[in-house]
Amino acid sequence: MVENLEHLIRRAFLNPRLPRTPLYKELLRSETYLLTVDVPLAEGEMKRVTKPDASFPVWADKDPELGGVWVPVFPARDRVRDFVASRNLKTPKGKEFLWMGHMPGQVFGLLRGVRRFAGIKLFLDSGVSVSVPWTEVSALSEGRVNDEGQRRYELPFERLVIPAGARLSFGKLQPLPGEDHPVLMMMPDAGKFAPEDLRRLVRLPLGEKHAWMPVRHFLQMMRRLQALGGEGSRYLEDLFASLLAFEMYGEAEALCEWFESRGHEAYAWVGLSAIYGRCGRMEECAELCLRGLEKYPDERSFHVNGIRALAALARGEEASRCAEAALRRFPGDEVLAALRAKLAPAAAAH
Repeated sequence: MVENLEHLIRRAFLNPRLPRTPLYKELLRSETYLLTVDVPLAEGEMKRVTKPDASFPVWADKDPELGGVWVPVFPARDRVRDFVASRNLKTPKGKEFLWMGHMPGQVFGLLRGVRRFAGIKLFLDSGVSVSVPWTEVSALSEGRVNDEGQRRYELPFERLVIPAGARLSFGKLQPLPGEDHPVLMMMPDAGKFAPEDLRRLVRLPLGEKHAWMPVRHFLQMMRRLQALGGEGSRYLEDLFASLLAFEMYGEAEALCEWFESRGHEAYAWVGLSAIYGRCGRMEECAELCLRGLEKYPDERSFHVNGIRALAALARGEEASRCAEAALRRFPGDEVLAALRAKLAPAAAAH
């Protein structure tokens, strides 16, 4: 029922630490709605069947800090109208805003095709929304409810340098599994974070002790440290590594596109191939790696990621040929040798 879904969304907004299992289960059995822009329709509802390879426009919001794209999803058609009114949105000439309904569970797989997709925001009104990040949308697209525990990560690179004079604040967190008195660390000058950001934490070593920081605030702090001179020349590399480690693939994709726009094509393509592989976008991964090998044949990542993508697409013979070519260029490479050995039985079967 719509009322129950809206109640669970509001409860998740008011109590971000609560388990979301009831909310996600209700989402999987509820109709949901997107906002789209199209030519005006005649009176009444219109039903269309979208072909698997077709595309259609949906309203999405770009994260101004990290570049990822968040798609608003609505529990009822009236909420779509409220969203448009609350933002005073205007349509292009000859178009109008329309709601697009989807049967239970269908919308999550569709949205994974959005470029730089960071997640969805379940929208009730201008003051109430709940963010569902990529990892949890991915699980929902497969009909699963992701693990409910707070997601905790380790520092994604070897060392974090905080220069002298940087202002830090410390507070208390509610008990974590195996830790009765966890410490929360913040850098007030870096930016703000929302209560729901406490669902994803990164552990920061502090000598013999450690503190926890919301992942989003950690990324804000990295940017602030770079401005203070603490992150040095490795800031962008560490930022990309962090986004991958935190499974923030939409934000990582946006960063790679930024790299490419500034002339770092090879680095951007290597990063995108890793993102596509981790997100299961194997067609895009294979295509990009084959294109990358034509321009940058000495870039090992294109060989490895391309072979894995081709194998996942059941293009075994092509993957085997790529593996042989890669080993001629990188003789003795253990990863490439293991990939070739794994492909050998499949190639023999053909």
